[in-house]
Amino acid sequence: MENKTETLKKLDDNHIDDHVETEIQDCLNRRNPKCFFTYAGAGSGKTRSLVNTLNYIKDNFGTELNTHSKQVAVITYTNAACDEILSRVEYSSIFFVSTIHSFLWTVICPYQHDIKTWVKSNIQRKIEETEAAEAKGRKGTKTSDERLSKIISYKKRLEKIDSVRKFSYNPNGENVGYDSLDHADVIKMGSEFIENRITLQKVLISQFPILLIDECQDTKKELVDALLEVYKNYESKIVIGMFGDTMQKIYLDGKDNLADCIPDNWIKPTKVMNHRSSARIVQLANSIRILVDDKMQQPRSDSLDGTVHLFIADSSSEKIEIEENVAIHMSELTQDLEWKNTEKYQSLILEHHMAARRLGFSRLFLPLYKNKKLAQSVLDGSLPEARIFSQMIFPVIDAELKCNKFEVTKIIKQYSPLLCKETFQKTQSNQLKCLQTASQAVQLLCDLYRKGDSLCIELLREVKRTEIFNVSERLSKLLGEDFVTGEDAQLDSLYQALSVPVDEMRKYCLYAEGLTSFATHQGVKGLEYPRVMVIMDDAEAAGFLFSYEKLFGAKEMSDTDRENESKGNDSSISRTRRLFYVACTRARDSLALVAYTQDKEAVKQAAIQNKWFLESEISLI
Repeated sequence: MENKTETLKKLDDNHIDDHVETEIQDCLNRRNPKCFFTYAGAGSGKTRSLVNTLNYIKDNFGTELNTHSKQVAVITYTNAACDEILSRVEYSSIFFVSTIHSFLWTVICPYQHDIKTWVKSNIQRKIEETEAAEAKGRKGTKTSDERLSKIISYKKRLEKIDSVRKFSYNPNGENVGYDSLDHADVIKMGSEFIENRITLQKVLISQFPILLIDECQDTKKELVDALLEVYKNYESKIVIGMFGDTMQKIYLDGKDNLADCIPDNWIKPTKVMNHRSSARIVQLANSIRILVDDKMQQPRSDSLDGTVHLFIADSSSEKIEIEENVAIHMSELTQDLEWKNTEKYQSLILEHHMAARRLGFSRLFLPLYKNKKLAQSVLDGSLPEARIFSQMIFPVIDAELKCNKFEVTKIIKQYSPLLCKETFQKTQSNQLKCLQTASQAVQLLCDLYRKGDSLCIELLREVKRTEIFNVSERLSKLLGEDFVTGEDAQLDSLYQALSVPVDEMRKYCLYAEGLTSFATHQGVKGLEYPRVMVIMDDAEAAGFLFSYEKLFGAKEMSDTDRENESKGNDSSISRTRRLFYVACTRARDSLALVAYTQDKEAVKQAAIQNKWFLESEISLI
């Protein structure tokens, strides 16, 4: 039996990482500031350490920062992460918390003349590169037509640039128009400005003497290089603090071998405790990671034993049925009835279209996903033609069907042009009459929705007819009587996607808002769930960046894979290993892994030989 001393030691081990925050605080000493890179593996409390650091700064340096109009910049990966951090520091004004894109735009926005010069030069470079490619390429092909179209577009924009008085940029949506900058341009331009302009570096460190980067392993490589240049020039005047885990790098635009690029004199605190996962899941994570580095973790003394199980199925299986049976098996294996409730476990898929098929919105998703100009907005949930449903149409219909007149009025007052001041002045109507008109429009919209088989485009036509909500210029063209297919590929894709039952749009909106039990392996970084099912299916994913078949030995490595591995470069296998680690470490209590393959025995043997799973933890189905 374990004695009292051993028990107390184990409990004390749960605080084994407490020194990390003390080390970070020492780096903030104004007389001897130091930069730092904090290794914080899965479930180690990285965000907690970041927030504790911010609160320490607020308590000790907040008054001084406010007095001198300085701020602490915190760069993180998503808007959701920004909101979480801000709420946990009580929205203190000394903190400027933003995404990478927002941060860079804030830094460069005042330099409009420099932006114009850069944009003109960049467009000219694109014209020259595209013309060179066209000169070498085959004429009369689809690719050639696309190149010629790009050249015309670039030249038109170049002609308009001189007339632009001020460039605009929206980091959270589409950027259209000659005066708009796209996301890639802001990253490239902003990083170049910071890296190469001493004056801007001085302004930066004057405004932000402390700059903290969350998820640094996936921070754009251009920005990391720029900040390292700032550090080289102003080592004693800025504290750069990075929080992250190189094993959780899953995006290609992060800096490769980041740990090797950190200067030797930076402080490098390391967190070793995993507060999230059960002991067995931590053990699995360590066995995945051991081939990469020595950053092993330990579970809490009070963690559950936990369960992991690998299910190996043929690629040609009926996958939805397989996954339903896996959940039932996990319920029996863990004696946890929640596995039988699809809303109580999280399924992680490789690509969004896999979720679209399982959730039933493929006919809406695929036409948009296949269009290069629409793909990103449908992936990140910013597509305007979907947001009008998620923000206006569905909320007002739901409120009306629930007889919640207060909520209906709130929505139409917020969004409807029928109730704006201009409408009152133009129609000389009173507010009550306009409200009645809007209410009638809502009722007509609900009547159409109640039919049950209405198409998305039919609801949009009703919205446009009654003017209950504004529609975009693009959507207005699509809904116009003179619209014909075959003239604009983007509109054709939208028309096809919107010619589906409204139910598909509702399913897509729920998925885009993270309100379903499906998410991608990449999209759940930083999140946790009590029960996780990781679905590994290269064939259905149809991608080339990741390959579970190669990782599990069911498919031969390519010559390129071998060459990359021999040179220490990133490869499909190293990327997949990191993705595998991220996906597995989302689970708190129990973890099911479903591997679809053409060689079940090879996958089983690889899983055993790599010491990822015991034979008793593997089922061939």
